[in-house]
Amino acid sequence: MNNLPKRVWVLISAVSLADAGLLSYLALTRKVDFRTALVFGFFILIAEQFPVRLPLGEGSVSVGFVLMIACVIVAGPVEAGIAGAFGFLTIRGARKVALPRHMFNAAELSLATTLAGLTYAAIMSEPFRRASDAPRVLAPILVASLVQFLVNAGLVALVVTFARGGRLTDVWRAQFMYLLRGYIAFALLGVIMATLYVEMGIGSVVFLLVPLLVARTAFQSAVEMETAYEATVRSLIKAIETKDPYTRGHAERVARLSEMTARAYGLSAETCRVIRYIALMHDVGKLGVSTTILAKPGKLTDEEYEHMKQHPVRGYEIVSEIDFLKEAAETAVRHHHERMDGRGYPDGLVGEQIPVIARIVMCCDAFDSMTSTRVYRKAKSIEEAMTELHRCVGTQFDPESLAALEKAIAREGWEAEPEHGEEETAVVAAAL
Repeated sequence: MNNLPKRVWVLISAVSLADAGLLSYLALTRKVDFRTALVFGFFILIAEQFPVRLPLGEGSVSVGFVLMIACVIVAGPVEAGIAGAFGFLTIRGARKVALPRHMFNAAELSLATTLAGLTYAAIMSEPFRRASDAPRVLAPILVASLVQFLVNAGLVALVVTFARGGRLTDVWRAQFMYLLRGYIAFALLGVIMATLYVEMGIGSVVFLLVPLLVARTAFQSAVEMETAYEATVRSLIKAIETKDPYTRGHAERVARLSEMTARAYGLSAETCRVIRYIALMHDVGKLGVSTTILAKPGKLTDEEYEHMKQHPVRGYEIVSEIDFLKEAAETAVRHHHERMDGRGYPDGLVGEQIPVIARIVMCCDAFDSMTSTRVYRKAKSIEEAMTELHRCVGTQFDPESLAALEKAIAREGWEAEPEHGEEETAVVAAAL
């Protein structure tokens, strides 16, 4: 507990003080229905015992969000904030989780829900009294849900970044972006629960909670499948890096670059998510290339080069039989060494014949290769690599993909990393 970075403690303290201060101020300036707050809090606590675990083990979400939204509608921001604080605890993990994490979870859930309640109250002029009021609360509650999602997910992503390092944007995209649609669906269920509550009373909460927990099981299955996909891909990548240590980390960097570039290109959020997997797999065919050729320090012979040129086809053969990787096999895995002028391999595709995703991966692959030290040459600077890419634009690289890569780096930044082989060489030299 004492090993937490100072900035994590500062964030926990700031969120806790902000939540306590806001709730105290609101409680002093308006009438609060503590009974309703505690009733909803109790049911939120029950719902929290069945959370949906996020990929990579970074936190969870639960159907308790539906109850928080219902409380926002039928009670108010203070009641919802108090009830939301009950969403911090799972009985099974109570002893395993450190006290600072409990403090943070309770405070950030309460703060996010209170702010959502204030947003809803600012938009809605009249209270929700009967079922016929449901249609007019839809738009305000969607806005309030978006506020709750952004504050909740943003604070969790921030504390994970502070505690474990890495980039905030990477944590956000990996853990939360694909959950937004689920939050919107849960918000609509919250309206239904609020409607049943005002018509039937507290018994309606029990009536709706059971099917919600069934829906939670399907949601968890989707997240677990996503995690399994990631694990499958990464196991293949580890096999490649074991065989070719001089490209260790290359696939991860190309995946990050390709996802950044796809966003800058204007591709859909789903395509940007898919391209990460595709880019991770682009060199899987190297499993079928001789280790002697991969590690050769000098120029390859014509025969060796022809052998190396088979790796896109071998990669295609490896992954094309795996259902969720078929798109990867048919785009970047097979075609990431094509050229715009048709002189690439293995199929000699020309210009627009090359899939857009493959064109993006081509640029990112070449950029990372040039800015990383390999066994046969030292790394170029980012500026030198860009100059080389521009020299070959139109003949080897797609101009639109290159422009998107430049835009992505300018917008999100990029720091070239040394390859594993370079680091090992430096250590050996120092020891000698």
